[in-house]
Amino acid sequence: MLTASETLGRVVVSATNAWRRAVLRRHGLRRRTIHLPDSETDIVCWMPKDVERTCNQKPSLLLLHGFGSNGTESWASHVSSLSRHFALFIPDLLFFGSSTTSRLERSELFQAHCIHTAILSLGVNQSFVMAHSYGGFVAYRLAHLYPEFVTKLIIVASGIMMDCHNNDYALRKTGANSVYDILAPTSVPALKQTLELVLNGTPKIPDFVLKAMLKNPNRDHHVELIDALEIGKYETPSYLPKVSQKTLILWGEKDQIFNIKLAFDLKLFLGATAEVKVFKEQGHVPQFAQSFDEEVISFLRTNGSTE
Repeated sequence: MLTASETLGRVVVSATNAWRRAVLRRHGLRRRTIHLPDSETDIVCWMPKDVERTCNQKPSLLLLHGFGSNGTESWASHVSSLSRHFALFIPDLLFFGSSTTSRLERSELFQAHCIHTAILSLGVNQSFVMAHSYGGFVAYRLAHLYPEFVTKLIIVASGIMMDCHNNDYALRKTGANSVYDILAPTSVPALKQTLELVLNGTPKIPDFVLKAMLKNPNRDHHVELIDALEIGKYETPSYLPKVSQKTLILWGEKDQIFNIKLAFDLKLFLGATAEVKVFKEQGHVPQFAQSFDEEVISFLRTNGSTE
């Protein structure tokens, strides 16, 4: 039987999620489950009520979330400004939110394949793509595997150029035994450490709410996703393919998950097709910056060269 504080924590989390869903609905989005042709995979995605009509009026923008989150949590606060200019598609990646598969593949390449198949099934053949952190791995693979689909790419605080030692700093700072304890924590103290890394400060969230936030029926699958990552597996990222799309790289100056050096490494790797924007005083979630949406809209609506 739940204690009063545990019940209150779940109520707070549930109410917050309900508010986010209401925001999406208020801006003309609806939640739909897309059954992929393999009959084993379901992608849950928020999209315009009338996809064809909206996409005829505005360019499409696919938004991919980071680890430990889902589409609604990551992007609800940006829907108001972005939906004025773009037809938004906000899926849950596999094993986040309600997207799931009975297939055994777990890599970011498989995630990219599933997202591409799902969005294509809606009649959307091209889209801008913006993605945060783990979602950036998926977006980068999407841009490489399906260059005709991704017209412009925005990478937000995603360590695409990382090597197998990237997590050493976070492990030392938190004292965690493994990266699983950081990305898929199982205790309130561990979750606090993760949030402190991500937010660059101790979160002012009561413990009873944090405990409710820990509820994660997909944790075993999250561990599998971490293990299956191709990006960051080796000593150097020399195996990485180069994408051709114009790319905007957005980063927080004080990111403790992916050091800001990785932003400039990616710019150097991609060359003249890429540009970097750094948000001062921001950590791993530069979306908190007041000018974030403005930078995104400006880049996506500009047709000129990035040189």
